[in-house]
Amino acid sequence: MTGVERAIARGAILAFVFVVGHPAQVTAQDAPLDREQLTRFARAHIAMGVARDEFHGSLARIHDDEGLIRARQELDARTAEILVENALTSDQYGVITLVISSNEEVRATFEEISRQLSGGGGTP
Repeated sequence: MTGVERAIARGAILAFVFVVGHPAQVTAQDAPLDREQLTRFARAHIAMGVARDEFHGSLARIHDDEGLIRARQELDARTAEILVENALTSDQYGVITLVISSNEEVRATFEEISRQLSGGGGTP
């Protein structure tokens, strides 16, 4: 597990503990994330998907351990760049992922933004 993956997992676990420990506070929030935050997250999410697809595509052409390590390091570096480009930390990314997975309203907004960014609608 890479540093970025560990940080995302740690952030998701901390967010889960926080949500479970304070359910009244979380359910009382009307909009835990604003549209701008969700747009930055969606851009990062889409870019990370592209980076992962490229990484998996390159795996078939790599036949040595050094090449695999180098490819993984390149993916980790690209993931870190994507987070910086979208003004997110890995912890924020993990928390937003958790909120999207547990809040139907936020998930619907995220999906709408993702469709728009992917060419399925207007620009957010």
